[in-house]
Amino acid sequence: MRDRPYGHELLESARDLLREEILQTLPADKRLAALMIANAMGIVARQLAVGDAPEQAELARLGELLGKPLPIPVSNSPHEYLKRLNRMLCEQIRAGQANPSSPRSALIFSHLREVARYRLMESNPKYLEPHI
Repeated sequence: MRDRPYGHELLESARDLLREEILQTLPADKRLAALMIANAMGIVARQLAVGDAPEQAELARLGELLGKPLPIPVSNSPHEYLKRLNRMLCEQIRAGQANPSSPRSALIFSHLREVARYRLMESNPKYLEPHI
């Protein structure tokens, strides 16, 4: 077991310090770079906090949607397998399986909404606040 603060908590503290105390002391031409660094730190902190749960959930949904076996074949890394499954889903979408008349369209759009929600939770959680 790790001691607290955990890595994501350290990043959040460093990010807050950067935004609340250091940013105002920087010259105007350096503030955008500092904000970009603070945003990157926030994304990493959120990724560390949730671990690989979003990717595992995406793998499971794609596995069901595409009828592919899980666990991940030994020859693939989880990231590479996820990319491969996403490419397969894109091929099915291009082939018309996400058209409103397709019986699979609701499943595909549900999956895509969930992926988008996870990505927003990591990159821009404030966007989701009015939509939750």
